[in-house]
Amino acid sequence: MGKGRGIILCCCVLLFIMSLNLGCSRKEGLEQAEGELIEDDLGRQVLITAVPERIVSLSPATTENLFALGLGPRVVAGTEYDDYPPEALDLPKIGDYSNPNLEVVVSLEPDLVLADLIIHQKTIEDLERLGIPTLAFGPNTIEGVYNTLGWMGRAAGVPDEAEKLVADMQREVEALTAPLAELVEEDKPTVYYEIWHEPLITVGPNTFINDLLTLAGGRNIAADAQKDWPQYSLEVLVEADPQVIIRPRLTHGETDADVEDFQARRGWENISAVRERRIYFVEDDHISRAGPRLVKGLEELVGILHPDLYPSH
Repeated sequence: MGKGRGIILCCCVLLFIMSLNLGCSRKEGLEQAEGELIEDDLGRQVLITAVPERIVSLSPATTENLFALGLGPRVVAGTEYDDYPPEALDLPKIGDYSNPNLEVVVSLEPDLVLADLIIHQKTIEDLERLGIPTLAFGPNTIEGVYNTLGWMGRAAGVPDEAEKLVADMQREVEALTAPLAELVEEDKPTVYYEIWHEPLITVGPNTFINDLLTLAGGRNIAADAQKDWPQYSLEVLVEADPQVIIRPRLTHGETDADVEDFQARRGWENISAVRERRIYFVEDDHISRAGPRLVKGLEELVGILHPDLYPSH
């Protein structure tokens, strides 16, 4: 009787161990099948079931980020405005940034599409209906850019590369901003950053350009605006009286402006920045694209706003 109970007990233990092993293997298989769950800036949770090998980028900044992450060989198409790195010029095109051609995108059979949070809402909806994994990003702070790079890295199966890229950026930003740590508010010049001139459009608080100006030791005159891209009247601008004016060297393909262009603007002669010729021009791509080259933009801005602390600029 005792021997029989012993055999039964042994069998029960064996079955228990087998069930545990079976349960573990099922769990491991389930985790592998589930893949990577990515949350984008629309709050959507998108399941990436396999490492994507065919990626379509719907914005120049995204294309830059993908190449910076070492994913260039997997990018099968970009937009007509993709110009960095130089290899991006050779990518097949899906149309312009604002109006991607959905048929072309679908014909490329992508296993991942990366879109812009605001510009591509309809395209995102169309791709969702077609079952094509699509992630939307639209960071508005430097920290948001770091997070976007991290999510992109996870989605594409290169989280370590993303972590290293972000760490390198953070290290450069810290080195650039360290000399500004002791500045009092009065030592930070007020800045008007011009996005467009007819009408006057500048950058509001919820933008990474405002973030860059703040990190560079400046005070954005539109930091308290109610809109991200506020429109200004000349009267409001004159009243704000910025000490520094900054604009991109080239905006929407227009010819470069110069200091004399601002001095010739009627009614601008009493603005401190114009009167003292503190008008500067920066590379638009270094300021407006949410990616690693923002560090170069920050470097330009700190050299403009605090040349005494950055004599080499």
